[in-house]
Amino acid sequence: MTSSLPTRPPTGPVAPARRGGARTALTCLGLVALLGLTGCASGGDDAAPAGASGSPAAEGAPARSSAAAAPTVKVTPGTDATAVNPADPVVVRADAGELTRVTLTASSTGKTTGGELSEDKREWRTSEPLEFHETYTVEHTARNGDEERSGRSVFSTVDAAHEADVSLNVQDGQTYGVWQVVEFEFSEPVTDKDAVEKAVTVDGAHEKGQFRWYSDQKLRFRPEKPWTPDSTVKVSANILGTHLGNGMIGNGNKTVSFKTGPEQRAYVDDTTKTLVAYVDGKETGRWPVTLGDPEWPSTTGKKVILEQAASYPFKASSLNLKPGDPHYYPPFDATNVSRLTWSGEFVHQALPSAWPVLGVANVSHGCVGMPPEGASYIYDVFRPGDMVEVVNTNYPQADPADGYGDWNIPFEHYADENWHGNW
Repeated sequence: MTSSLPTRPPTGPVAPARRGGARTALTCLGLVALLGLTGCASGGDDAAPAGASGSPAAEGAPARSSAAAAPTVKVTPGTDATAVNPADPVVVRADAGELTRVTLTASSTGKTTGGELSEDKREWRTSEPLEFHETYTVEHTARNGDEERSGRSVFSTVDAAHEADVSLNVQDGQTYGVWQVVEFEFSEPVTDKDAVEKAVTVDGAHEKGQFRWYSDQKLRFRPEKPWTPDSTVKVSANILGTHLGNGMIGNGNKTVSFKTGPEQRAYVDDTTKTLVAYVDGKETGRWPVTLGDPEWPSTTGKKVILEQAASYPFKASSLNLKPGDPHYYPPFDATNVSRLTWSGEFVHQALPSAWPVLGVANVSHGCVGMPPEGASYIYDVFRPGDMVEVVNTNYPQADPADGYGDWNIPFEHYADENWHGNW
């Protein structure tokens, strides 16, 4: 060892030998070894030149390598986490080397969830949402050089009691009138309404529109003007993972595309007791009608057809009328029915007993009674989403929530759920 170190001439007299020479020799050996290591590591003035005999760079000297550290892996969410949002990604990240195996398995079904590995193979994250009310196990292996480390963690997602869904009042691929109002019904009360409105989009057939909340579970959207006729409207409620408030989380997205038909509306005037139908601004029919009598007057205002049926059972009990009441009537099946309010206003074919008073007097319980040909026309040509406007009954409007009376609200007040009109 000492022969490989560079030699220097002594700088002073040589000290005489002392007892304990063996210990002195060992100390000198250690000092020589320390000097040799210091010269190699620092590369300072005392280091041997590159390629010199005995230097680390000398030909044939063994290569020096540092051992790779075992990788550390972090899993998000952490082990034993509860109430995890199923829409949040699961992320597995290694601080060195690369991930060689990651599995995410649902305990109840054994189904594995798909994921994607980053280009550097150090990060894996889920590529699809998880299930609600489920326990998941993450197993992973990472390697860095010759070092390998495996791990396992368990977490659970939001339980069924804290998930909420949404339903829409329009169906995919169906055609509606241009006055159709879009309604979203939530299974649980919504307190974070801003978050929900941001998660809802309505595209096509209009320039601008607004939301209106009728309750914590009912949200509607209407355009400023009627939808463009013969167009397509796409409605998306992307609430999966959205916090609705009170610990409730949206459990799925809904997307519906519907079409609009021609612009169709009927104008009912109690003064003349007529119904006039218009299609794309042109009159297409005019018929005498009977409206609600003085004790059961028809509401006024713009009403959107909610649903239609060729035959619909009418029962006086739905109006809390019992046999013996002056306004009681035996049950019957009305023909060619178009519903205007949920509380029971319809356009329908009048009973034969009322035909003589059509255009002359009001004898109904609030409905618009028509001759057979008129009721058949409204049923055959009109559709849900078309408008029926009633005027001059000297009675207030129906509550907008009792049907789709949203068009009675000025657009500038539509978003203000506290604004109240003539109802």
